[in-house]
Order: sequence, then C-alpha cells, then structure tokens
Amino acid sequence: MRLSIYAFLCVTCFGGALASAETGVASPDGLDGLVKVEQLPVPDDPLLAKGRDVWGGTCQNCHGGNKYTGAPKITSTKAWNARIDQGMDVLVDHALNGFVGPKYMEMPARGGNESLTDEQVKLAVAFMVWVSGGVDPALDFLAQLPQ
Repeated sequence: MRLSIYAFLCVTCFGGALASAETGVASPDGLDGLVKVEQLPVPDDPLLAKGRDVWGGTCQNCHGGNKYTGAPKITSTKAWNARIDQGMDVLVDHALNGFVGPKYMEMPARGGNESLTDEQVKLAVAFMVWVSGGVDPALDFLAQLPQ
C-alpha cells in the first residue's frame, strides 16, 4: 500500500515535470526572450518536425513571445495549459478559422498565412502543444490523423 501511495504522489506531483523533460524546454514561463525556431527541439516524429517547420515560417511571429499580440508563448506551460485543456479540436478550429479572445486579441485564420493547408495548420498546432507541455495530447492527436 505504501508503494502505491508513493507512486501516486510521484505521478501527481511530478507528472508535469516528466512531460516537460520529454521536450526539455517547457516551463511555466517558457524560454527567456523571443523564441526562434532554432531554439526548439527537432522532434523525432516526422509529423511534429513538419509542424516545427510551419511554426518557424509563420507562427513564431506571434507565438514566439511577442507580447503585443497576446498570443500564448510557445514553451510556456502557464500560457498553454488552459488552452490544451480545451482539447486539440478546439485549438485546431481556432487556428484554421481564426478566433477573437475575451480580451479582443485576435488569432487570424491560418496565422494570417492563407497559403497554409489544413494539414500544415494541424501539424503546427500539434507541435506548439507538444513543445509547451502537452506531449500526450499532441501525440494522441497525430495518431488520429489519416496517414
């Protein structure tokens, strides 16, 4: 019984740290300063790696920590946890179709890059979630995509 309680406490207290360790960069406030794609890990998963490329080409302009946009900073678990809790479908919908938040901060459809395909947007969202503490939701989402 004692081992079970210990195991439960370890998972409960340190589960977020374990998920963060998988990417090595997620933390409550995220990486210091403006985040560029070169600072982020290159995932082994080829779909996440494609998402990283899309992020570097479009999404980093706002999600790299530009405080004037109001966009959640990549790698910041404080900024991303509540969003991740909404579910991947909601995040993808906001990225594809745009979204105006409660403080009137606007997420433009496709990050303002109309040339992005639906797949590219989905992969970029999965990458942002993965590198911002949502390893399991991102990988589960990718597993459901048609191959």
